[in-house]
Amino acid sequence: MKFNYKSLLFLFIAFAMTGIFSSCSDDEDQPNGGKPRISYIRVTSPEASDSLLAKAGQGAMIAIIGENLQNAREIWFNDLQGTLSPTFITSTSIITRVPADIPTDITNQMKLVFANGDSLMYDFVVDISEPVVTSMLSEYVNTGDVATIYGSYFYEPATVTFTGGIQGEVVSVSEDANAIEVRVPEGAQPGPITVTTNFGGAESDFWFHDNRNIIASFDETTAGFWTGADYIKSSDPVILPINGKFLRFNKELGPYPYAEFWVAPTASDATKETKNIPAAAFVNPAEYVVKFEVNTLAPLAGAEMRMYVGNNMANERNDIYYNWKPNLDTEGQWQTVSIPFEDFYAANAKFPYNPDGYGVSFYFHGPLAVNTNFAMDNMRVVPKAAK
Repeated sequence: MKFNYKSLLFLFIAFAMTGIFSSCSDDEDQPNGGKPRISYIRVTSPEASDSLLAKAGQGAMIAIIGENLQNAREIWFNDLQGTLSPTFITSTSIITRVPADIPTDITNQMKLVFANGDSLMYDFVVDISEPVVTSMLSEYVNTGDVATIYGSYFYEPATVTFTGGIQGEVVSVSEDANAIEVRVPEGAQPGPITVTTNFGGAESDFWFHDNRNIIASFDETTAGFWTGADYIKSSDPVILPINGKFLRFNKELGPYPYAEFWVAPTASDATKETKNIPAAAFVNPAEYVVKFEVNTLAPLAGAEMRMYVGNNMANERNDIYYNWKPNLDTEGQWQTVSIPFEDFYAANAKFPYNPDGYGVSFYFHGPLAVNTNFAMDNMRVVPKAAK
């Protein structure tokens, strides 16, 4: 039997052409001719499905809506690869999460890579958070020493600028970008600090070396003290001062102690700084906070520290007080303590405003023993928010 090669060639061409036309017909039946296309990006919450996005924050979940997306194999945001799960890929949508890491090369584009090697680019901005500054380990740190600042999004390279426009040397940034250590520069002035990264800057609500509304600097005369004058020190063999004189108390107390360490009546030299509690704090106590620095050489826990402030110290101090139950060990470092003024004020029976100041009585009491090997300084009543 002879093969007719011309006939065979004709049949091959015919089949090939049929396939081509069939394929073209299939593509023409698909949206956008079968080519992938992104129509828009939206949030994944059903109740907000009409909220379209041109940008999203780190770690945000998004829904990519389009056509012919079923063969997507990779997704990239800037130069960071995201994660795709087959469960969340259809021909018309892809649900994925924006990477939480920080890109090196910021292109403000998203790229989809498909099974056939083709790719699709789409303009999309990853909104990288600017720094958030929340607190300092100690708001009082001496020049040349290292201060620790807490917050979020401290992405390197970062700078720390103190009031006065002086930048400190950044010593380290934590791996989770939630803490930054900076050496306090010469010339740093009292006031807010600013942390700046490539993605923005933020000023603190708190003040470094906060010198506002100090009610106990322990730098004034000790005249008028009932108890406590002997505990005011300008130096100590172990604890270095951070702002002039400070209160230094060191006693091993058994159960049910009654150990006073700062007691003085109204309008005495020892309490004249208490008039610095601002009148506005009595009107809006929730907007203020009591702060002070503490340095412990042993765990300060057990007996309660009772804090009385008011106009009738002699008769009230054993019945009216804010009951602070410390449970901290600063291991020889100064640390800032914060107490809501609203709570402090209410516990002290909402003593009335007195422009001449108030009586005070701070003492340890309670059923538990305590080792009161600590120092204290800079008690103040300051706004929570920057003012």
